[in-house]
Amino acid sequence: MRRLHRKVDDSLRPLFPVVNSLQKPALYEAAIPAFDILGKKSFFLGQVGNGAKMKLVVNMIMGSMMNAFSEGLTLADRSGLNPHDLLDVLDLGAIANPMFKGKGPAMLQNNYSPAFPLKHQQKDMRLALALGDENSVPMPVAAASNEAFKKARSMGLGDMDFSAVFETLKVLKHSS
Repeated sequence: MRRLHRKVDDSLRPLFPVVNSLQKPALYEAAIPAFDILGKKSFFLGQVGNGAKMKLVVNMIMGSMMNAFSEGLTLADRSGLNPHDLLDVLDLGAIANPMFKGKGPAMLQNNYSPAFPLKHQQKDMRLALALGDENSVPMPVAAASNEAFKKARSMGLGDMDFSAVFETLKVLKHSS
């Protein structure tokens, strides 16, 4: 069998890996050329269902990070720091990442055009928490983040980008 492989410019590939669980290594090996076109990297995760678990774990981390990022932007602003300066500092340090760099400026402009709707992020947080329960893994940070996404949904932000969780902090009054 001849393998067809088309080289694609990295800028055209999604920023996420192809995660699958074809169950049989031979099927995975045969599909690698297709996976290489779809994403920058693919992973063989074993049994069916492991791809979905991996997605939940990744999205749980992403949702928890977005909540911490939102709190940091709010703390910077309310303590007299320029949140734009915070974005620059973060981009130079050990926690620099594409999510902060891409979402931060939009969040500061109240732009929540949906790339990943908040309602889907909250659903994945809920499902990840259930997976944690099934595996006896305490997840207090994820649980708190899920509550923030639930609050955002109750504010009517479910169809906006998941970064709109930032808005939940704006409604809290601060005292001097």
